Amino acid sequence: MLPEALVIFACIKSAGCNETSSHYYNTHPEFQEMVKRNEKEIQKFIGPAVIQTVGPIIFAVAGGTGTVRLNRYFNLQGSTQKGTLVFIKEF
Repeated sequence: MLPEALVIFACIKSAGCNETSSHYYNTHPEFQEMVKRNEKEIQKFIGPAVIQTVGPIIFAVAGGTGTVRLNRYFNLQGSTQKGTLVFIKEF
């Protein structure tokens, strides 16, 4: 109960939210399983194509940076301020 309260407090205060939530996720395997199970249920209900296209758009509108994969080499990244076409080639 205390770790959950610390994560909530850190996120409400916007001080260390990423670090505390990442640490909580990495140290609680039952939480990881719950997240994976919920992701699979959402993909079954909505469909992976909708999640991969609409999800990043919603994330960008909310203030983050959304990434839509166009093909093997190109991604489209967008936020409320800018849009970027990204080329990735790994060797």
